[in-house]
Amino acid sequence: MQENRNLHLLALSMTKGLGPVTVKNLVAYLGSARAVLDAPAGKLMKAPGVGEQTAQLVRQATNLKRAEEELAFCEKHRVQIINYLDPDYPDALKYISDAPLILFKKGNVDLNAQPNIAIVGTRSATDYGKEITERFATVFAQRGLNVVSGLAYGIDIAAHRAVLAAGGITTAVLGHGLDQVYPAAHARRAAEMLERGGLLTEYLTGTQPDAPHFPARNRIVSGICRAVVMIEAAESGGALITARKAFEQNREVYAIPGRIGDPYSQGCNLLIREHVARLVTSPEDVLEDLNIHWQQHGEQSQQLELALTPPDIPLHADEATVLNFLGSKGEATLDQIVQQTNLPIQRLNSLLLSMEFKELVQQMPGKKFRKR
Repeated sequence: MQENRNLHLLALSMTKGLGPVTVKNLVAYLGSARAVLDAPAGKLMKAPGVGEQTAQLVRQATNLKRAEEELAFCEKHRVQIINYLDPDYPDALKYISDAPLILFKKGNVDLNAQPNIAIVGTRSATDYGKEITERFATVFAQRGLNVVSGLAYGIDIAAHRAVLAAGGITTAVLGHGLDQVYPAAHARRAAEMLERGGLLTEYLTGTQPDAPHFPARNRIVSGICRAVVMIEAAESGGALITARKAFEQNREVYAIPGRIGDPYSQGCNLLIREHVARLVTSPEDVLEDLNIHWQQHGEQSQQLELALTPPDIPLHADEATVLNFLGSKGEATLDQIVQQTNLPIQRLNSLLLSMEFKELVQQMPGKKFRKR
């Protein structure tokens, strides 16, 4: 069942013109990815927000053979396929609007087992930037956090290297398929990360590390994390994209201030000035702000335990409207919710799916919904 679900979701994800939101809406409406692929155009068009053009895209999907090849590669090379309905799918990532349908993971990291925190920065890191990165990454590793970055030159690889040296957990999010490592110079570090961390991507095998893929992967770097720490960055580039994306995703963003005039301090200083990032000067500043602390048990014990207060997931105004209605109604159909809330049906369908993930609502038989 799981393999079939992955097969059909892979086929849909490979269909040009179908985005993750549309596919999730179709799956929610029809019950499964296979049902979506098997449905006639007329039935597809009854799904919220699906018109004739989208229905034809689904009917023309011819990617099952390619999806089977991908499944075979993943099985042979011990790559885990994680779809958005799996319990292993990163919890935090479920709540972003453009979360991928499928993730490919290699390694032994459980992305829901501990807090994830990203360290990002320029590829042209200074010696000072590398030193600060190593300090932050080492402390985070010692505290049991999974340090996430992108395996790039500069700040990224400095963070991964420091975590590995400290015996910690680190994950790289890649902008290409898992049949290669880019840059090739970091292949040895990537291999080490398979033992104490992992490699993660949304891209199929054969996907090359082309420039447009890296800004897209940055939404995953921030999306799977509790917070993002920016060490050094220019006024433009991937690190700023990640930080701004994190801010949009309601993640905490921290930045190390730098000297006025230093080209790779301008990005950090800019985000601090714009109140996108909070100024921090030590890893302890970050841990304290996130309410992450140690608890030691027993005088002889050297084992330290991470205590984390889960982040509050803010209730969107539309979510509050739906919950208020369901709280008074008990159970309601999609049409009844549309009528009472005046929300567009496409928006509502996506919203209800997100609220199911958050365990705010429960779908009942007869396609009715109720408040949990």
